[in-house]
Amino acid sequence: MKIIIKDLLEYFDIKESTDFGDTTATISIVGEDLCSAIFKHYCESNRGSKVTILDPNLHIPTTMRKKGRRLDRWILEANSNDQILYQTEIKNWCSRAIGGVNVPLVIDATELDRLAEINWSHHYSEFISQTQNGLNKVLINMISDQRLSKDSNLSLNLQYSKEPLLLLWHVCKPKDEKNFFYKFTLPETHHHYDYCRIFSCSLYLRDLCEKNIESITIDMPNVSRRLDRINLLFKS
Repeated sequence: MKIIIKDLLEYFDIKESTDFGDTTATISIVGEDLCSAIFKHYCESNRGSKVTILDPNLHIPTTMRKKGRRLDRWILEANSNDQILYQTEIKNWCSRAIGGVNVPLVIDATELDRLAEINWSHHYSEFISQTQNGLNKVLINMISDQRLSKDSNLSLNLQYSKEPLLLLWHVCKPKDEKNFFYKFTLPETHHHYDYCRIFSCSLYLRDLCEKNIESITIDMPNVSRRLDRINLLFKS
């Protein structure tokens, strides 16, 4: 699928570009596919990696308990040196989310950092909380990776490392952080991991805009299937 970067940024980052309920409806269709596909594009375009997004219908990060926490995706990043298996939580928060802020397409770096810090402040307390919640559950060790080696379609070597990854749509980062893909280390350890890799899709796409890249092509098979079905059900 081809996406026009500025159009997508305007749609999700500026409230006035949509009517009430539009982004929620769109997110229900694109689900977690959008953020994971953008992250894959970054890794393969900038890090020279090969990325495999595992089918959540077959493999999902879980504690293997009936009532245990689960995440959204296993994402495998492989290069010539190593393999990283990310246990991934995805949040499609945008300007219309509770507490969300408008982020203009044309904006200087200082103001962009300020708005990103505002978004970060909204989630920080959840992230460092001793109580498990929908955000810091990414820090819980998902042990279902042990089953992945039995998947004949997945080339998972014995030396892979496993890391927690939080994929966000909106601009969001701590003060003084300059990157859109960064490692955040918690001040205290309350869960299995004391750090998390965090990737902001909006900040990455804005970086591409700065490089005069107008569009990218990403693979979202679940979205294509859903749109095909919708077009069959509802015809103008």
